[in-house]
Amino acid sequence: MMARNGVRCFVWFLCLFVFFALTVSVSIANDVSHISGTEQPKLELVREVVELTVPVALKPNDINDYREITLQPYSNTRIHIANLTKNDAQSIGYALVQLNAFEYNVTLSYNSSIIEGGHLTGQNVGLLMYGDGDLYAFNLNPHQAVWVSLVLMLYNTSAPIPGGCNLEFPVEVSPILNLTLTPEIIIVDTPAASVAKPFQGSPNGCGKARLEYESYYYIMPTHDFSQRTYFAAINRLLSYTAAKLSGRQNTLHAPLLPNRHKYGRITGRGMVFVTAVIDPVHRGFALYVPAHTYSCKPFLNLAGCYGLNIPLRVFAILLTIVAVLEVIIGWLPLFVKCLAAGGVMGAFGTVEALNVLDKPLDLEWIVLFIVGGAIVGCIVGLLMGLFAPVAGRIFCSFMTGYLICLTLFGMINGNIYTLPNISWYVALGGMLIGAILTVALPIILITRSVIFGAICIFYGVNAVFGARLDYPLRHFVRRLYVENYERVYSDPSLDANDCLALAAFTFTMAVTLFMRSRYQSDEVQDDYSRIEFPCQGRPANGDDEDRIERSTVIAADDTAAYQRFVNEQPIITRWTNGDDDVFESPESNSRFYRLLRRNARR
Repeated sequence: MMARNGVRCFVWFLCLFVFFALTVSVSIANDVSHISGTEQPKLELVREVVELTVPVALKPNDINDYREITLQPYSNTRIHIANLTKNDAQSIGYALVQLNAFEYNVTLSYNSSIIEGGHLTGQNVGLLMYGDGDLYAFNLNPHQAVWVSLVLMLYNTSAPIPGGCNLEFPVEVSPILNLTLTPEIIIVDTPAASVAKPFQGSPNGCGKARLEYESYYYIMPTHDFSQRTYFAAINRLLSYTAAKLSGRQNTLHAPLLPNRHKYGRITGRGMVFVTAVIDPVHRGFALYVPAHTYSCKPFLNLAGCYGLNIPLRVFAILLTIVAVLEVIIGWLPLFVKCLAAGGVMGAFGTVEALNVLDKPLDLEWIVLFIVGGAIVGCIVGLLMGLFAPVAGRIFCSFMTGYLICLTLFGMINGNIYTLPNISWYVALGGMLIGAILTVALPIILITRSVIFGAICIFYGVNAVFGARLDYPLRHFVRRLYVENYERVYSDPSLDANDCLALAAFTFTMAVTLFMRSRYQSDEVQDDYSRIEFPCQGRPANGDDEDRIERSTVIAADDTAAYQRFVNEQPIITRWTNGDDDVFESPESNSRFYRLLRRNARR
């Protein structure tokens, strides 16, 4: 009896549990349907109409209508082309309608709804029209209005059709450029064009057309990411005449890819690109839709556009301070300078060797080889500084000459590796400048601490200002891991930021040299002497003071420099002080003032 009652209780409990579970499930389902159905209503496209009217006095191969409009959030704007058939007088072959959007993507379509193969999406899009009709501009962003420029271009009957032989985009005729942004470069691909319709023949104008392509670019102002500047930059490359006047032509391309052009990225600046296709046989031309990109992400990471790498800038500031002290007081011994110069030249030699071998390597292996070469160079430089100081000084002069040549060539030509055999020219120029410095420094009495410090100040100030003065060094390394880097075009022009960095470097050097000649310490480690090590013998005369000499920019009392200039023979020079004319020996004059300073301190 008790077992039967227990079974009944268990059955009732199970029924109540199932009922409770069903009730909770139904309640949750109702809540979900309420949230999805009531609180998030379905969006509907906002429909607007914009009319582009072909003027009576139309301009072939030029802009015939331009306006800037706002595409509302989640909208479908109908663009009506009117009077094209009425006013073309049989002279217009087609109309190119361009849509250039600021910051966000838009869609331009032949149909009132988005159908595969009938639309293009991007920031810079365009479609061809051969008569009156409608195009549709979609802004599918449900929360953001998009400001766009709407352009009507008319081309005559002999103009080739840009993108007429396109194999890259879904629309059969796609007059847009294919732009790819990589961490190092910008790649612009131009889809093949076809000849004008009257000359196409059967089946089309692809494959046999002798068309020519010209690629132009325009660089926007530094750190200007405004909407007004964006549209102004696009307008500079809309027509062929404007592209010729405002743009710069890039003639570099790979041997087998004439329609692919590569550009070096310029931090903090935007670039606009356009390609003109020319039919020399039928004397017609047309332009693709301009393509735009920033070399950074101003709307996602604005600090990256200013080069605000805090650790790098802190290191650059410390390097500049150390270099300024080196110029003023010359406190670094020769073996330290040889060590640094050896490391730099070891890295440079490794890069040149890898470039000559021309073996494809991953970036990790390239970094490993360069670091290994720098370490070997540091060891060689240290040994030269300790045991062969004369060779170490010559080595430092050659390194200085190499950097000077590399920087000057880069400021003149941009990516100097687009020139044939440029590495040999830079090396020969570095050797020539190094030889001049080796001979001239003892004569003009400018110690190597000034040259060594000036190099560090130059690159330190460049990093602090985020300038492009170090771009020749970047090109030097990038050619190892960027394919066909000798075909990458880099604009050599200096912007305001670069000029500001150069001005800061010049001012810093002027003040530093003045302080060196006026306010340096009485006794400093001379650039021509070397630190004493157990393996090296002491001076023959036992006079340690002969090793401690004043080191100024133009050191009038630098006995060692004068004696080296005349092969260790003391000379007599003329010293004047007011109306007194005295003939003094530089050696006795230097010792006399040292004695006065020691007595004054006592």
